[in-house]
Amino acid sequence: MTLNDLQGLIDIDVAGSLARFSNFEPMYLKYLKRFVTEPTYDALKDAIAAQDFKGIESSAHTLKGIVGNLGLTALYHGFDEIVQDVRAGRNDAALQKCAEIDPKVIAVRQAIAQLD
Repeated sequence: MTLNDLQGLIDIDVAGSLARFSNFEPMYLKYLKRFVTEPTYDALKDAIAAQDFKGIESSAHTLKGIVGNLGLTALYHGFDEIVQDVRAGRNDAALQKCAEIDPKVIAVRQAIAQLD
């Protein structure tokens, strides 16, 4: 699968991301493929299980930056909402959004894993 094919499967801003990577597609692909095994997502899941809201905020904030740079727009907005909810003390809303974003992360990872 190519980047063009990927755009048809997930919400991704390839053009904007390539610009952030100085239009060097091999580097962009390298970091995009790393998202499939990004350990910060495991840290977020651990924080959720422990109901560690500082950990949730920290992990979600880190993931927001990662997915933002990779152009994964829907995930960016989802992680941003989680961060904002935790910071505002809306912990139940944050946990609900964490549950909602999990299948989206899985789908994005599966799609990226198919890149050539």
